[in-house]
Order: sequence, then C-alpha cells, then structure tokens
Amino acid sequence: MKTLTAVMGLLIAICLGGCWNNIDLTETRFVTAVGIDLNEEGRYVLTVNIMKPSSGKADAGGSSGKSTIIQSTGYTIFDAARNMIEYSGYKLSYHHMQYLAIGTEAAKKDIIGPLDLFFRDQELSGRHWVLYVEGKAESLLRTKGNTNDIQPLKINEQMIASRSVGKYPPVRSLDLMRMLATKEKVGYIPISHPFKSLKESREAGAVIIKDGKAVSSINETQVRGLLWVTGKIKSTIVIVPLKKPGQYGSIEVLDSKAKIRPVLENNQLTIQITVHPHGIIGSLDHPIPMDSETYKWLQMKVNQIIKEEINAAVAIAKKNKADIFGFHDYVHRKYPKEWKVWEPQWPEHFSQLEVKVNVQSKLLLNGLLAEQLGEK
Repeated sequence: MKTLTAVMGLLIAICLGGCWNNIDLTETRFVTAVGIDLNEEGRYVLTVNIMKPSSGKADAGGSSGKSTIIQSTGYTIFDAARNMIEYSGYKLSYHHMQYLAIGTEAAKKDIIGPLDLFFRDQELSGRHWVLYVEGKAESLLRTKGNTNDIQPLKINEQMIASRSVGKYPPVRSLDLMRMLATKEKVGYIPISHPFKSLKESREAGAVIIKDGKAVSSINETQVRGLLWVTGKIKSTIVIVPLKKPGQYGSIEVLDSKAKIRPVLENNQLTIQITVHPHGIIGSLDHPIPMDSETYKWLQMKVNQIIKEEINAAVAIAKKNKADIFGFHDYVHRKYPKEWKVWEPQWPEHFSQLEVKVNVQSKLLLNGLLAEQLGEK
C-alpha cells in the first residue's frame, strides 16, 4: 500500500509539473500565418510568416518587432514542415498562428490532406482562420499589413470585423473540421483576393468544398443566403429599392434567427426554412412618411430580398450537390429510419430537394425624422 501511494504521488507530481514539454524562447520561433500551395512537380510548398523576437529597441520606423517569410517543400505538409527547420534554423511553434491559407491548385486537389497536420496538432486550439486564395496562397502572406506591419494580425481583425457585414463567412479551423466530418466531406471557406497591400485587398464570397476539394465559388449574395439559413447573420445591411426609381433605403439587421424543419408527406421530403430578421431603418436617401403601411411595405421588401438570397444559395448548392446547409442533420434526427435509405444517395436527393423559404422580418419603429420631413 505504501509503495502504491508513493508511485501515485510521483505520477501526480510529474503531471502537475506543467513544464515537461516546454521549449525555451531562444530555441524556437513563432509562426503567425501559413500558406499551402503546389509546385510544378506536384509537391507541397509551405510558406510561413515568422515573428522575429524583439530586442526591446524600436527601429527607425518605430517598430520593435519584425517578421520574415520562409518556404520549404515536401511530399506531405508534415514533410515540408520538418524541412522548414533547415531554412529557419529552429523548430517552429504554431501556437500563435492567426490564419492558414490554401491556394487554388492545392485546394482543388485536396483540402483535408494538407490540413490534416494542423487538425491533429495538439499545440493548436483550432481557432485560427482558414482561407481560400485565388492563385497562390503565398501571395496573401506577402501582402503588406497596415497595422504595425503585422499582416497576420490585420487579417485576424478583418475576419472578426466581417461578422458585421454578413457577406463573408469567416471560418475557423475547428468549424471546418466539424463541417467536413461527414460522408460527403462538404463545407465552405471564405475567399481572399490578395493585392499589394491590405488597404487594397477585398474579401468577398466563398468556395464550396465537396469530397474534401474546392469545387465552386459562390458570390456575396449567395454567401449571405447561406448565412441567413445557418443563423450566422449577426449584423448586416439590406438595401431596399424605394417606390421611385433610383431611390434606396438601408435596413440594418441587428439579429436574425432561422428554423429548419424537414417535412415528409406522401413519401416526398421538403425542407421548410423560416427566417426571423429583426432590424431598424438605417437610412433613407429620400424622405418618405413613416406610417404603418410604409413599415409593412418595407418589411415585405426585406422579406422578398432575403428570400431571393436564400434561393440563390440553395440553387448553387443543389447544382453542386453539396449540402452546405447541413440539412442532412435535421433529416437524420427527425426521420432516422428513412435516413438509412436516403443516406447512401443523399447528394442526389439533395439536388432534387424541394426547399420552401418563409421570411418574417420585423422592423422597429424609428422613422420619426422621416415622418417629420415628409415626402418631397
């Protein structure tokens, strides 16, 4: 008994030590961004942005820390990552990685394979962003930042801020892992269009992933349709044409909830989507009287626009036979017996699925100013 107690005490002491696998800061360098591409030989090209340790003294530009970009190649990403030591002189740490970008050729070949290392690595929390880059992912890493020249931190800021736009779907690594954990390996990641600097860059749209590969891009309208259905709209602006040509109103959506309900009648499966956006009138470029009839008309127009965006997203998803909405989860839960029959051919069933959309928007009464001004 004494021996057992001693052994357990020793094991507890080892586990509570907390520093069994620590690496001194002088023995490593921190990676803040990763790019994955393919070269002409079909090997993976790994590009990393590394933060150099600060000396504590600011340089002529006022910055006390800098970053550098290095590359390596390998038959696998793990192979390329180990080969990176030859160029960096250090075993790199990915604890502080802000984003991982994958280029067009690599994404069309396979996304799951090259990302597998970053999914498995216990050092990572799965909170870094995953981006699709048209062309080479390397080009995004070489884009200059405009906040202390720390480009990966600026990308992180853009991803967080994009939630207030509603036209760009920021996806973290952990989210992507969950999406791809299906038989069809279906999901989506945002598209980044790199330019010479982040002041010029523009994030818009997304790419559909099917069978673990990038298969089709979707535009801003279709992306927002996707976000309406998945309940990921936190804030966005809906532009409503007013009654006179060339005049528009901006409706600010402050919150939106979605309900997805599969219905099976006469052996015919239908997906019913109900969206409840709540918002206010952000601005009107032409004053109009704000009575109850006007509010009803504005709500009707908002409902129509959102419904069109959702239908556009459903159409592109059905065309690619890619259930990016996760309808299969709802069907599986409600009709488990039928799902066993549908599951093997779900992509085909999804492409022919009838989807009914119902939008019930609610606008708060904040039109006092326009009502006072009246219609000109």
